[in-house]
Amino acid sequence: MARDRRPGVAARPRDGAPSPGKIVLIDDHREVLVCLREFIQQNSDLVVVAACRCADEAILAVQQYQPAVVILDVELPDRNGVELIRDIIAISEAKVIVFTAALQKAKIVSVLRSGAKTIVFKYQPVSFLMSCVREVLVKEPRNTPHTTIRKRPGAAVSGGVEALSPREREVAQWVAAGARNKEIAWQLGICEGTVKQPLFHAYRKLKVSNRVGLLLALGTAAEKV
Repeated sequence: MARDRRPGVAARPRDGAPSPGKIVLIDDHREVLVCLREFIQQNSDLVVVAACRCADEAILAVQQYQPAVVILDVELPDRNGVELIRDIIAISEAKVIVFTAALQKAKIVSVLRSGAKTIVFKYQPVSFLMSCVREVLVKEPRNTPHTTIRKRPGAAVSGGVEALSPREREVAQWVAAGARNKEIAWQLGICEGTVKQPLFHAYRKLKVSNRVGLLLALGTAAEKV
């Protein structure tokens, strides 16, 4: 029997197999929806349950299917994308990934603070988008309170900070500048979950337990330069 490819119709999992992660796609360009859907459904553990071209259709799909992940372009002709993200989060537990061509810095901050997990740009490889999908499917603890994106810190550090790897130092400096994990992820071109490992190692190497301790450690090191 041929598999039903209609939006919203997923293959029934075999006995004992976990249900595939449900994904709703939202983009006003049909070509984008077709390409994303074909790529995602090459993965047996993921299924696209709806592909929507407008905000109203998207809200109905999210209400009906309660997806694990929503991938959307915030530049929609019929609705403010930031408001749409908030509405999606209000009616579901879906993790929202923004997939868009370009965003100004002010819009990036608004998107991240609206509840989106991360931003992926359309010029980036689709494989990167898929890695972000898998990252957000893993339950993570709540992030620290909102902060603004600030200019990338450039102060040199020394002392105990010399034990940090380049990635650990880069993440630590962003944390000291007040950036949240998702903001750091966007700036470095990585998924939000990927920020946590170098941050954990930075804590351990600097013998601190939180961001305040990290800030003090980096500040003390910078004063010695």
